Amino acid sequence: MLSLLIIAIVCFLASTLGPLCGIGGGVIIKPIVDSLGVMGMATTSFLSSLTVLTMSLSTLAQQGWARARHPERPATPYPPTALPLSIGAATGGVAGKVVFNAIRDSLGSAETVGAIQAAVLFALSATTIAYTLLRSRVSTLHVAGAVPSALIGAVTGAMWAFLGIGGGPFNLVILTLLFSEQTRAAARESILIIAFSQVASLVYTIASGSVPAFEPLMLVMMAAMAVAGSVAGKRIASRITDRGTDVLYALTLIVVMLLCVRNFLVLL
Repeated sequence: MLSLLIIAIVCFLASTLGPLCGIGGGVIIKPIVDSLGVMGMATTSFLSSLTVLTMSLSTLAQQGWARARHPERPATPYPPTALPLSIGAATGGVAGKVVFNAIRDSLGSAETVGAIQAAVLFALSATTIAYTLLRSRVSTLHVAGAVPSALIGAVTGAMWAFLGIGGGPFNLVILTLLFSEQTRAAARESILIIAFSQVASLVYTIASGSVPAFEPLMLVMMAAMAVAGSVAGKRIASRITDRGTDVLYALTLIVVMLLCVRNFLVLL
């Protein structure tokens, strides 16, 4: 019962990060649930992905509902690069999964691969925090066009899938550094990218016949917490500034780094 309560709280809090920072939350949910030992790692990964997918779809639905309720308010459109970037990330994500599975099978040691993932993720998180703090001094790019956007999405999607993170923690860096977007706009677009990536991941998992056994009630509980978290996060996001988002984003990455250290020490 205590484990279920912890999982519910973690799913809720991690899901609030989607509307707030554009982070899917799986990078936080998976290691914590794994540490509880209540289900296999494959099952945890699958349910975590579905939780992130639920959060992203719930957030997108809320955005659509808000536009429908207030048609007099000017809608905030996604930039022209959003769709090709999302499609590229979804395609690259599937390719990254295929490559990751092949490398893992050839090495024959999931623990070694997991330790490498944790070390790389730690380094990326530290670099991202430094970038977030010093972003005002960094010159950004203005990538435009469908093809360059799709290629960037494919490359980054493959990288995030290889690291097993779905991209959420680092989408903001890509969007602000390469596309010169503001933090809150980038967080909003990140949810769209996550939704595309998670749908593609689910289709690949089903098509490859690698859906693990799981308790339906556990899925229902995690999905419910994802919806509740996305609603809470959306309300907070309407009241928070770009600066507040940056601070919360940096604090979240610190939590990710701590989890990486724990994973590295356990798996090495």
